[in-house]
Amino acid sequence: MIRKLFRRDRPAPALPEAELARRLVDRDFCSAIDGHSVRAADGAFRPDAPFGWKNPPEPKGDETFELGYMEMLTDNYARRDGNFLLRAYLPIPVKDTESEVFLGVWCSLSSGNHARFRSAQQRGDAQNMGDQFSWLYTQLPPISGPLLTKGVLVPYSEGRTPLYWITDEKHPLYQGQQTGMGAIEILELYEALGCGEVVRHLKA
Repeated sequence: MIRKLFRRDRPAPALPEAELARRLVDRDFCSAIDGHSVRAADGAFRPDAPFGWKNPPEPKGDETFELGYMEMLTDNYARRDGNFLLRAYLPIPVKDTESEVFLGVWCSLSSGNHARFRSAQQRGDAQNMGDQFSWLYTQLPPISGPLLTKGVLVPYSEGRTPLYWITDEKHPLYQGQQTGMGAIEILELYEALGCGEVVRHLKA
């Protein structure tokens, strides 16, 4: 009884990095805390709008992009200041696994390629366009530069979200995308991107 009264709760031991890596990529892993569940492998970061858009409007359906407004934000496309933008996923291999995490980003295409991409997405054969030169319009991590980063957009079939590969070797995530990042590094990136709730669930 005395032991029970004076026993102090010890903090839970930190999870091994290999277990954190498994949880990051395992689609069957789901954490529930305080009645709220999170499945980290479903994605942790999806920015509302490209950087520099301080008060973006509510996104509309993709079909409204054809209305031709000067500024337009839909679920997957955007037009602003003469730039034609679309959503993509930036894959980062997770060390100690054979899988990746996918960060949502905004990137640019020329107006002509943007129109061709939208048409190809609707038909489900965007992969026939091949790789497209693109600029990254999302700061990753948010406090680092350069703001505009050279990269390649890789379209996929069946209307799936394209992938974005950084080609600027000066970018802080270039090497991580080439060779992978450890689970702890990725969690630090998630924290910097405002995904602390996901990190809390992964560590629970």
